[in-house]
Amino acid sequence: MGALSKGAALTAAAKPLLAGKTPAKAAKAAKAAKAAKAGTARTARPLRAVRALGGESVVDVLTRQHRQIRLGFLRAALPGPGRRRNFDRLMRLLAVHEAAEEAHVHPVARKTLRHGRDLAARRRREEKEAKRLLVRLWRTGPHGPGYLRRLNEVRRAVGRHAAREEREELAALRRVLGPARLRMLGAEVKLAQAYAPTRPHRWANNEITNKLAAPVLGPLDRALDAARRRTSR
Repeated sequence: MGALSKGAALTAAAKPLLAGKTPAKAAKAAKAAKAAKAGTARTARPLRAVRALGGESVVDVLTRQHRQIRLGFLRAALPGPGRRRNFDRLMRLLAVHEAAEEAHVHPVARKTLRHGRDLAARRRREEKEAKRLLVRLWRTGPHGPGYLRRLNEVRRAVGRHAAREEREELAALRRVLGPARLRMLGAEVKLAQAYAPTRPHRWANNEITNKLAAPVLGPLDRALDAARRRTSR
């Protein structure tokens, strides 16, 4: 009976220790679950953003826009009352396309591809020259003297650049990056284009200047575009 009382006493003495340990484990498990849930939420947010923007690979986004640009040059050369509208659409597409590439695509290529630094530098030189011609075309306007000649100059420069970009840079990115990263980069490009300037600006020709220009020149260019549309009605 005394031994039984002693065992009961030991069990009773151990209960507070066990009781103290169990809540600590429970708290630790709850903390781990909360962290896992937060991590899942952090992962899910970008994925939801990608799905909301279409979930397209950056390669598909840019190659489709290259086709739209080629068609835009043809339309901008047509005579008639629609030339101004076609010209403005082409300028806008070229401006936002190049801004997104310079701010997001070339930096990724520079960091991830073999010889990426040289590859990105060549693309930037081509874009700088094309932008110089584009500014001249913008100043000439769709009804100015020498418009078709300057339009063809820009068309040839942009066409050569787009072909090299698809062959060298975009093909390599498709090989090196995984599908999820390609879709994420495609979403970044679409989002950047939604806020990018809609007119050519010669000094905005790299990652930093394009990212700085977007919150200032993007809204300004869009306000000027809206004013022009109102006056042309």
